[in-house]
Amino acid sequence: MEVAHSASETFTDSQRKKTPLPLCQLVEDTKISPSNVPHHLLETQTYTKLQSNSAIHAEPSALPFSGFKLGKDYQRTLHRLVPGLSYTVKVHFCPKEWRYFYDCIRVHCKGEENLQVPVHAYPIIDDLHIPTHITIPAVPLGQSVSHVIPLSCSCPIDFEFQVYIIQPHKAFSVQPLSGVIPANGKVEVTVTFRPFQYDTSQVTLQVVISQFNSKPYVCTLSGSSSPHLPL
Repeated sequence: MEVAHSASETFTDSQRKKTPLPLCQLVEDTKISPSNVPHHLLETQTYTKLQSNSAIHAEPSALPFSGFKLGKDYQRTLHRLVPGLSYTVKVHFCPKEWRYFYDCIRVHCKGEENLQVPVHAYPIIDDLHIPTHITIPAVPLGQSVSHVIPLSCSCPIDFEFQVYIIQPHKAFSVQPLSGVIPANGKVEVTVTFRPFQYDTSQVTLQVVISQFNSKPYVCTLSGSSSPHLPL
């Protein structure tokens, strides 16, 4: 059986010999053995520091696997950096089901300097394309034209969405402002432009998808009206 030495004992020996320990000895494996034998370090130590402590810096501070396909292997690389020494940790991820996954790389250090690096994996909509600007053709007064923004999903999970009008204009209407993008399907957001005077108008929308680490999509739509347009 492999014996894990205490932090103070390990670092005291290291300083006495004046030779750095291989960092692979500091990285705590989070896998649970089939026999469910309690792990001394996990039960007696706390791992609260993120990204860096007084001796070690982890880059990146977290490992996200944003979007995946079942049965496909993915790899992320993590670097441990200390003065005069570096160590690279490669994390392999192969999902078997559509859900959120979480784990943590724990680095056992001296005293209260224990370091953890969160590892996340989650399905996302990676084929959603919303342009930043859309120009609607000129429309005669009293008439209207609609533009459809499709929201599609290629994975078997529903995603909620919300549309915020951050720069409104009364010549524009937007429907729906919220809803669900169905699994392996799509939903349409319709923007209707009905000018009431001869000028150029615009509205700015922000589309937010309910997924992890999501960034909003911002889209500005412009429309105009001028005299003598064909009806």
